[in-house]
Amino acid sequence: MHHRILINRIERFLPIISLGLLILIVSQVLYASFQAWLSGAEFNRVIPVFEAPIANAGKALGAALTAWMPEWRIPTPFGPLDLKYTAAYTIYEWFKLPIILFLTTYAMTLLRLSIGTRWIDRTLGRNDLIGAGGGAMLGMFTPVCSCTVTNIYAGLVAGGASQRASAAFLFASPALNEFAIIFMFVIAGPLGGGIYLLAGVIAALLTAYIAPLLGLQPERFIGQIIPLQPRHDAPQESLLLRAHRESWQLFRRLLWVVLLSGLLASLLVNFNLTLVEGLTRAGAAWWGPILAVILGLPLDINAASTAPILVALHQIVPTGTLVAAMMATTVSSIPEWAMLNRLLGRSATIRVVGWFAMYVMVLGLLLNAIFV
Repeated sequence: MHHRILINRIERFLPIISLGLLILIVSQVLYASFQAWLSGAEFNRVIPVFEAPIANAGKALGAALTAWMPEWRIPTPFGPLDLKYTAAYTIYEWFKLPIILFLTTYAMTLLRLSIGTRWIDRTLGRNDLIGAGGGAMLGMFTPVCSCTVTNIYAGLVAGGASQRASAAFLFASPALNEFAIIFMFVIAGPLGGGIYLLAGVIAALLTAYIAPLLGLQPERFIGQIIPLQPRHDAPQESLLLRAHRESWQLFRRLLWVVLLSGLLASLLVNFNLTLVEGLTRAGAAWWGPILAVILGLPLDINAASTAPILVALHQIVPTGTLVAAMMATTVSSIPEWAMLNRLLGRSATIRVVGWFAMYVMVLGLLLNAIFV
């Protein structure tokens, strides 16, 4: 009896703690962005990145827990595997990804329950051009890597976002973000940056409209766990408690695949230099963008990390090949495939990844033809 009372008390406090953590993260990010703006920092430092506090904490935790480990590198056909770095990166991913999944779902579910579906129906809930445009714009201002975007994607769907809005977000967030846009303007000038931006927006909107063909229907999986429509016969309980309970149900069903995707990301990060070596060997060959996609698509690297590496290759590798490499590593990855496979199924995952690969290849070849 006392045990059950204790559990009930804990369940009542957990939603409040989760909400406090969510508010703290958002406040910290906005404050840091405002401080950077006041200090005249570069544009990419002014952009609010809401996963930054969680990512920084995960990196610090990974470094602290692996500080005792000796340096040990194992040779593989794809390059050396650094066990200490892999362990630290695994801890980082296992810390970051579950928190982002839960907090995103919690925030969207709480928003849906507190203000009803009417506001969402008028914005991200719309399954038309306005909804798709809203999803693309949200993606542009949420610069995350591919293994993170699937967690937010699931949270958006659970919170009531339409198929088209969530599909546009899934494409735009890793591929069409501020760091990638800045990179394009730096290496290709206004024309290249404009082409990249316009092509990315069109591709995000096209992704939204071909979402049924791609099989982007995660609501089939999510709807089995939490109700996507308001239930009028739901028991009288606080909105915080109900949102927390629904988010926890989805979180438990996706946790194992989130941990698997984090483990895959930590293994793949060891082979990032394989992409650089491949691009260097390809040089100015016309098939460079195709090779960049083949080598980069499985890897998990965000645009902020890729850009400095690729800028150093600008004198050796054509612009289109560099762009294809950057987009391939950010728009898709093996960790993302594991998550999409859980949400969509194998057939849909293959179609989605194939669409992403085709777009990146075509854009890379087009840019090489323009800036020959």
